[in-house]
Amino acid sequence: MAKTDDMINELVKDLRPVRKTALHRLLVLALLPGLALSAAFILLGHGFRPDISAALWQFAFWAKSAYPLLLSIVGLAALISVARPGGRPLGAAIPALIIYALLVMLGILQLNASTSPVEQHRLIMGISYWFCPMIILAAGAPLMAATFWFLRRAAPTHAHLAGFIAGMTAGSIGAWVYSWGCIENGLTFVALWYTLGILLCGLVGTLLGRYLLRW
Repeated sequence: MAKTDDMINELVKDLRPVRKTALHRLLVLALLPGLALSAAFILLGHGFRPDISAALWQFAFWAKSAYPLLLSIVGLAALISVARPGGRPLGAAIPALIIYALLVMLGILQLNASTSPVEQHRLIMGISYWFCPMIILAAGAPLMAATFWFLRRAAPTHAHLAGFIAGMTAGSIGAWVYSWGCIENGLTFVALWYTLGILLCGLVGTLLGRYLLRW
């Protein structure tokens, strides 16, 4: 018994308490270069929308930008939770659905305010629906690398869920970055095609989590 106690004491003698904010610091450290690469991709590969000075005065622009930003905040909180052993932040689905429902409501109001069928179609499909999700996926890629780097240094025990949240969070931040270059003003467009891009990131994250987050 004494030998067992001595062995345990030997194993734990160099342990130091971890700060409560250690995970948050690690996440910030991971996200900063990912955010910089995502912003560089949009800035150099796509550029800011040419009418950005006028767009800043439009409610639709800020609603479009707020949607992925709010999802990002929910995702980051969920990411911190799932990074801990046993973490299952299933409650994050409720605020995410509320945010999406509010966007859909605003989109319906915007559609009803337009009497032209051509304008309504533009608010739904825009001119970039066919590549918008792919741009969000590309903008989210460096951020997904960052979130997985963070999770591999934490202790998630639900690999698929952690990968999904990592992908969704990366996609949301990538969509927010892209919102500063996207010329579309349709909130229904955002509800459809931005969300598809974010979900694609979540799907990729789920698949990667199976292999990269297993213990």
